[in-house]
Amino acid sequence: MTEIFTIIAPVFLIMMLGYGLGKTRLFPEGASGVLITFVWYVAIPALLFRSLAPKELPHAGELLFVLAYYSSLYVIYALAMLLSRSLFKLTAAEQGTFAFVTCFGNAGFIGIPIVEGVYGEEGVRLLLMLVSFHSLTLLPITTVIVERAANRQEGPGILARTFASVRHNPILIALMVGLTWSALSLPFPHWLDKVVELPANSAAPVGLFSVGLSLSSVRIAGNITHAMLAVFLKLAMLPLTVFIASHFLFQLPDMWVGVATLMAALPSGMVAYSFASQYGIGARRSATAVLISTGLSALTLSAVLLVLKAGGLS
Repeated sequence: MTEIFTIIAPVFLIMMLGYGLGKTRLFPEGASGVLITFVWYVAIPALLFRSLAPKELPHAGELLFVLAYYSSLYVIYALAMLLSRSLFKLTAAEQGTFAFVTCFGNAGFIGIPIVEGVYGEEGVRLLLMLVSFHSLTLLPITTVIVERAANRQEGPGILARTFASVRHNPILIALMVGLTWSALSLPFPHWLDKVVELPANSAAPVGLFSVGLSLSSVRIAGNITHAMLAVFLKLAMLPLTVFIASHFLFQLPDMWVGVATLMAALPSGMVAYSFASQYGIGARRSATAVLISTGLSALTLSAVLLVLKAGGLS
């Protein structure tokens, strides 16, 4: 239990520091956005590039790792849409943003330090593989659902907007550059490693602080019942489904099962709130789900770590 506390406590204390300082006037309005931009466009891409470029290409078996996670995720995604329609009578566009906040976890900011604390650099590399597919699949699919349902665009217009959401994604760019570097066996000299290491090492602390800072301006609003269902699906059903699929159906190695389960157990990410705000569809519900899931995840992540440890998976 002490080991788990040592992993979880720093993560949430840094977020609480950001949240507390966000309630003061020390940081100007928009400061969290600047920090998040740095982490998303500089720190995490540097971390991903550094985890791929000097190493061998991922082997084909790791595709099963990705498949186990995303087949489970889309089961919950479909369930979230179905429940939000049958229970709450949400429109198709609202179902899209509801499912998105249910499945899009805060992996880049909260997941990295937790996975690194349990599984080290190799665990982070596996986590970043899943994060890359987050942007490659989940965001475009939700964009298509919402665009079609909201009658914003049709045909080529939807495809253009969807492609734009992926094309400039810094995580995907870093993924492709890192894989290409590895495939070509290009040299990775010590000086380059040191240059990339500096921003890479800032991803976790700056990311956690920026999450707390951004949450300080979020208020619980909208229908709490809707948000609580999203939180339940995100913090309970998704990790359970991923664990069953990766451990029993796909029979993946222990570390892979642990990383996938921790990824699934992470709270909803601010990206889901930003997406809903951009379309003006379910923004208050998404904000509430992000805030509540982040607070509760201190307990649920500890529980997941206890289960993994008891099962010899961490």
